[in-house]
Amino acid sequence: MAALPRNSSGRTRARALAAGAALLIGWSGIAASQTMATAGLPAAAIHGQHPKAARANEASPACADDEPAGAAILTALAGGDGAFALLAQENPGEALRCSSFFPGAAATELLRRAALAVPFDAVGAADQLSRRPGGGAIIDAVLRPDVLMPALDSGLPFYETRHELRRRLPAMAVQTLEDRASRALAAAFAKDPVVLSARIGALIDGMADDPPTERFHIVAALSTETLFELIARIGPQLYTSSFDGILDLLATRLKRERRSFLDLAREPGTATLWADFVVAVVSSGRTDTLFGAAAGDARALATGSVRALLSPAHGLDAPIVAGALADAMDTKSDLVRAALEDELAAYHRNAKDPSVKAAAGLAGGLHAGRQAGRPATAAFTAERFAELYPVPAPPALSGPRLFQAGVNVQRMTFYDDLDGKASFSSFLHIYRTRGWTVRNEAGFVVVSSPERRGRRIVIVADVPSAGEKGRAAVRDWLSREKLSPTVVIHRGHSYHEDETMPEIGPATALVFWGSCGGHQRLRATLDQAPDALVLATRNIGVTRVNQALLRTIEERLLADGLIDWSAVWADAQAHIRDPRFPAYRRPDQNSTLIALRAWRAQSEQAQRRDPLRSIADGQVDGQNGVYAASGTLAVSTNATAAGMRAMP
Repeated sequence: MAALPRNSSGRTRARALAAGAALLIGWSGIAASQTMATAGLPAAAIHGQHPKAARANEASPACADDEPAGAAILTALAGGDGAFALLAQENPGEALRCSSFFPGAAATELLRRAALAVPFDAVGAADQLSRRPGGGAIIDAVLRPDVLMPALDSGLPFYETRHELRRRLPAMAVQTLEDRASRALAAAFAKDPVVLSARIGALIDGMADDPPTERFHIVAALSTETLFELIARIGPQLYTSSFDGILDLLATRLKRERRSFLDLAREPGTATLWADFVVAVVSSGRTDTLFGAAAGDARALATGSVRALLSPAHGLDAPIVAGALADAMDTKSDLVRAALEDELAAYHRNAKDPSVKAAAGLAGGLHAGRQAGRPATAAFTAERFAELYPVPAPPALSGPRLFQAGVNVQRMTFYDDLDGKASFSSFLHIYRTRGWTVRNEAGFVVVSSPERRGRRIVIVADVPSAGEKGRAAVRDWLSREKLSPTVVIHRGHSYHEDETMPEIGPATALVFWGSCGGHQRLRATLDQAPDALVLATRNIGVTRVNQALLRTIEERLLADGLIDWSAVWADAQAHIRDPRFPAYRRPDQNSTLIALRAWRAQSEQAQRRDPLRSIADGQVDGQNGVYAASGTLAVSTNATAAGMRAMP
């Protein structure tokens, strides 16, 4: 996704990022609601929607916010005054966003009517409107309380245009609007928290370059419970700086209210999302904040959190639960670690539900494998997690797996949309500049590195405009040349991921999902390449981050003949300054990936021991690990909330 212009309105930034914020892995209820979360947004902003109906021409002009004109604008441009009149009536916000394409008095009158229908869109477009004759009058007409108040809707339109409103309205008028907007936002969030969480998160992410007081102004108006719910619902999808800001604000708010995280874990209104909250906080590297000064009783919170995570009621994937528990036990606090270990051991020892026992066992196996000589509690040690649930070491990406006769073959996919074409053009320019050779074939290119130490990299990439014919041509060429790619790199939006999946085979050693939310492809990737490592982001895929990581990986391949992830990540952390980089997960330390692979390995091992028993039944052999194929904890009558209210 292209970077948004610094001067674009918060409303535009939120529209462009809303779908990325709604991408989730393993969290119940959110992924299925992506369409709702992006309802009313321009089609080009929705990553999950296939772009055929909204795809613009490569030469599409950019509107005043530097985003390209979509199909509706192009149709209006081609259709004359009548077509623009229809656009202004049916999609007034889009007409205002791209109003500079439609000069003339007739268009100005249509824009005046459109502005009254969607006044906050007019505020967001105020800069470009002010440059046309009669535009100032349009802006003045909407900057009135009797026009703006009825259009507040969920309250978000105010926060999306707050910066512009502060420039053009007296402070008292802005405050009056904000008072009403904050109440509307609270009511809208209570009615539809899934949609509002995604949109609020998108707004905050889109203001990454703004001062913190401006960026987090909207969340400062939210209740403590709503801040908690934001983190539980969309935490892992937020930029790291956005997540940290909201969590820090929540911890500060709890201290001011003389409350604690333990109170939130026990209260009926928040207890049902406690497992999601723990996963979000732990996966974002903030375990010690959760169990720190704002914990309340840290040991009781740790014990209750294990109970919440292992309750089948929340519906989270068992490998995700296991990974989160293992990460939580990496805490710096000996007291908290001991509490987590003891409660996990008790759950494993006493669990009647086989899927719960399997998840607890996997978490224990992951943690035991990371101990590195650090002592565990007697109860944890007694469960023999390391012996019963051994975690396979991450596959090594060394010469034999990566090179064929000194050549590392990589398959890179591009797709026929604006971003795909721009990315492909940049790809060719960068590699030519670095001295790599580019050979054009029918529907694809073959890009080869200079030889170094007897090693070369050959990248086979389809030309975006060639589509499926280009991908078929690549497969034919690879077959004729007797080459098998060991690295597969997806360089498109998330809605193209299904088209890249066939390029992944059993011999694939590394898959790089460069798309937004590529982390949700972990399970599907392992289904096709059980021994592959996966490099992906939980958040927005960023071209410059992808390219920097790829270059580092290529340097290691040519210099060393292998991929040492410690060296790759050290180099990346030293050179990549983009705030979205922390959402990329190092493949050999990705707890979810490791847990998924371990879950699969244990299931296959159990089936080999006793093929007559059904893995699908989720049966557990208490002495020899697990029988479990489904990754989801089965629902039982023990609700998470009930378990949390019963915390000691």
